[in-house]
Amino acid sequence: MQQIQRSSERQKEILTATLSLVGKHGVQNVTIAQICQQSGASVGSVYHHFGDREGILYALYRESFASCFEQIREAVVVAESAEAGIQALVFTYLQWVEANPERASFIYEASQGSLLRRYVAEIQAFKGAFYADIFAWMGPFIARGEIIALPPWAYDAIMMGPAHEFARRWLGGFRDMPMGEAREIIAAAVWRGVGGKTAVI
Repeated sequence: MQQIQRSSERQKEILTATLSLVGKHGVQNVTIAQICQQSGASVGSVYHHFGDREGILYALYRESFASCFEQIREAVVVAESAEAGIQALVFTYLQWVEANPERASFIYEASQGSLLRRYVAEIQAFKGAFYADIFAWMGPFIARGEIIALPPWAYDAIMMGPAHEFARRWLGGFRDMPMGEAREIIAAAVWRGVGGKTAVI
């Protein structure tokens, strides 16, 4: 049991060090040597736990998404109205970005190009499981016309697209609009975009 706990602690130390280094140097510039130095782990330990550099970045990517998804899921599935749930989806995501700027920046940077190409299937699977939960919550509201019926891909583009665009700008230094105000404005706009017969235009 102690060995398992220590192994888990070591993995966390490596991922924490990697996140810090990514924030300082960017995803493409972080090396195994830097990760070992920052975390205090040996090269052998790093490879034992994660396989290689890409494996570390994938583990950090998944851990970051898990943190974000869990908060969003908890906020959305308890909502008793379509409006409350859709706004919670957007509001909670931007709230997470504000609280976790290093992780959010890492997610956006790591999502570009072919950095995590070996893990495409795994990434699609855990993202798919999250969206399955959200769509399951949305289903009854769509059936009643309280959320407009669209192809699944369209919901992601319409509901999360504006939040992603603002998040990227905010993380890049755009601060003319406070995050708190932006959350309210964007969440309300998204609801107007997908709300059915109960939406107020």
